[in-house]
Amino acid sequence: MKLRKCLQALLFLLPAGALSAAPALTPDQQQEVRKIVADYLRSNPEAIIEAIHIWQQKQKAAEEALKRETIGKLRKDSAKKGLPVWGNPEGGTTIVEFSDYNCPYCKKSFPRLKGLVEKDGDIRVVMKEFPVLGPGSVYAAKAALAAQRQGKYAAFHEAMMSHPGRATPEAVDQVAARVGLDVERMKKEMNSAEIQRELDKNRIWAERLGINGTPAFVIGDRLVPGAVSAATMKRLVEASRSKKK
Repeated sequence: MKLRKCLQALLFLLPAGALSAAPALTPDQQQEVRKIVADYLRSNPEAIIEAIHIWQQKQKAAEEALKRETIGKLRKDSAKKGLPVWGNPEGGTTIVEFSDYNCPYCKKSFPRLKGLVEKDGDIRVVMKEFPVLGPGSVYAAKAALAAQRQGKYAAFHEAMMSHPGRATPEAVDQVAARVGLDVERMKKEMNSAEIQRELDKNRIWAERLGINGTPAFVIGDRLVPGAVSAATMKRLVEASRSKKK
């Protein structure tokens, strides 16, 4: 692994087209080049460290650029109508949350976010169902998206986030019935190709943003992983609004 990184880093420092422009070397010439490089690296080991450092910086910059581009596209996509949302559907500030109904940190974050949303009055929360904690999570995520089709996403989401136990299929069905969902219709719709495509799309968003756990929030142009305090959420909302002015 270290050798591969060294080679990648050293090759990265070569001028563009240097390898393709170089004439073919004879076996003796290749052996001589290997000897020169080996001698140089033995005499100057810091060159390897410097090359790796530069390569890592370039990689990090490329990843950050992709993340910024993805956040911009996600924000544009999240402005669409008909998405699973709660809070103020017409709110001028949008928070995007990647969540799993079996995630204890998601449940811990929910009352904080709910308090901010209710007090503020102008926040629209767009949910990206991101089930990463097993089959029960997948079942619950599909049920939530099916609940949206019955106009009860927000009620189902709050009830699931307040549910004290695991999101098993049995528990999900019970919560669905309690909030007034047609459970049989829910079960049919949650297995549709459309809902599976939505989950697949959420997974692609998460991969491009480097999200591998829940919760994760996109507030303005910031990606905020993990459970955050109400004060931090409020500060990020205010910062996103100030940038719009």
